[in-house]
Amino acid sequence: MPNIKARLAAMTGAAALTAGLLVARAGPASAAEDDFHFELQHVGGNTYINVFNDSMDGRLAGWSGWWADPGTDGSPGDTLEAYDNLADGYGIEAHLSTGRTASTRGHSAKYQDTASGNLPEGHKYQMWVCVVKGSWSKCSGKEDVWA
Repeated sequence: MPNIKARLAAMTGAAALTAGLLVARAGPASAAEDDFHFELQHVGGNTYINVFNDSMDGRLAGWSGWWADPGTDGSPGDTLEAYDNLADGYGIEAHLSTGRTASTRGHSAKYQDTASGNLPEGHKYQMWVCVVKGSWSKCSGKEDVWA
């Protein structure tokens, strides 16, 4: 019959090894989650959610923008924009509660994507932005915007 102390030591060692591997696997995603923050900005009737990469000295990584009926820049209808400003390996995705999405995923920085089209006037929607890389994402809170 094996020694009880030896069996307990082996089980404790295996449990510690398993816990260590789980922590090691979770490390990069957990660290990445803390590396970005978002700031809301209103300029005129436009709404922006700026994304900052704190692991790169808080540099502006990108943004999401919303313009209701911009017209003057040639964009048709209400426009959602995603802009990736920083070559940090992450993309920027802008979302609207209608399902409209603008994304820089898979493109090198400095890249812009827009999604435009008329929406019913005077209606409220929600917009948010996500930092993305592979299957990982971190999203801002949702902000009200109007068409």
